[in-house]
Amino acid sequence: MIGLDEYYKLILIGILYLVYEKSYKLYICLDILKELLARVAEQEDKVSQPFYQRYYTALLKHVLAVACDSSQVHVAGLTYYAEVLCALFRAPEFSIKVPLNMENPQQSNIDYIYESIGSDFQNHFDNMNADQIRIIIKGFFSFNTEISSMRNHLRDFLIQIKEHNGEDTSDLYLEEREAEIQQAQQRKRDVPGILKPDEVEDEDMR
Repeated sequence: MIGLDEYYKLILIGILYLVYEKSYKLYICLDILKELLARVAEQEDKVSQPFYQRYYTALLKHVLAVACDSSQVHVAGLTYYAEVLCALFRAPEFSIKVPLNMENPQQSNIDYIYESIGSDFQNHFDNMNADQIRIIIKGFFSFNTEISSMRNHLRDFLIQIKEHNGEDTSDLYLEEREAEIQQAQQRKRDVPGILKPDEVEDEDMR
């Protein structure tokens, strides 16, 4: 029988494998990860704190690497990423009590994350200066209880990346467009006689 720590490790390996595979069921992986983070936060310190100390930093970096990949984020949609990012950036404020920086345990966890992620971003996004990166990371912390604000913050970040790379940004608005279409269809259904019976059946199948 495997221990709880090994169980968590196997779950995370499985989730991250599917995330990097760009599976069309990526949203399911992100939902599972969000649920796992919620359950860990509810555990006693003797369970939750070793998990955070062992896995949190690597997990955060893996999720950010995929969320900030402009070719990947449309696979699941911004909202799923925003929900997971909210959970990840809430943890240092409300749940993590152990030091994440084992080389300098006196450093606050939030300062450590700023430095660690900031260094990664500076190496990866050469079009952004230190102030831009600081604001991006600050936004991740500031919006960690507001999913819609986190989604918009992530989208603004991705727009900067895509525009720098000369890529189209229209795919970052697909969720809103789909919601608008569904609302328009519902309004048509609500008005008697606008849709024929076969058209109603047609739209219900989409």
